[in-house]
Amino acid sequence: MLHEFASLAAFSFLALFPILNPPAMAPIFLDMTSALPDEDRHHLAWLIGKYTFMLLFCVLVAGGWLLKIFGISVPVIRIAGGLLLFNTAWQMLNNEARFSQAEQEELKTKMTARAFFPMTMPVTAGPGSIAVTLTLVPAGSLLNSYTWLKFAADAAGIALAALSVFFFYRYSENLLRRLGRAGAQTISKISAFILLAIGVQIIWDGIRGLLGLS
Repeated sequence: MLHEFASLAAFSFLALFPILNPPAMAPIFLDMTSALPDEDRHHLAWLIGKYTFMLLFCVLVAGGWLLKIFGISVPVIRIAGGLLLFNTAWQMLNNEARFSQAEQEELKTKMTARAFFPMTMPVTAGPGSIAVTLTLVPAGSLLNSYTWLKFAADAAGIALAALSVFFFYRYSENLLRRLGRAGAQTISKISAFILLAIGVQIIWDGIRGLLGLS
């Protein structure tokens, strides 16, 4: 049973990690919070990691039911979230990645709220990770022990993925600062372009899902 648990948890982690993509998102996080003191940025990284786990765990528990209640399909979620990601990445590519001075001050005083939106949703844990989490929801009966085993393993995989977000956001600044301003900006722009491409891919996946294309 322990081996099965570890295998399922690893599968969940490996499914989410490329979508969350913390190595590519860390430069964007640093660029958007460049005016914050290191202590506040580190606390913000912890909040984003925590909220990433809470968001995806809630999706794992109730996401499928909520979509059915509101009549929303996963492809629609992908299109809407992909548009949000596309808008965020486009602003970053046009030298608007940082929050304004007023937004930086608001981030200091309302860090908890801003840590969830937009830093966690949609920038970190966007529609792609939500859609992947929905595919991890156990489909078996609640009376089946394997269903609970899979649920616990999926939750563990989500926790590991969220922890990786925290570590990359918290500690990658040391490497990026050694690269200098020009190097950090280059990585930030490349990451923004990757984020733009991810947004387009998510939108296209949603369109294909609506049209029933393979």
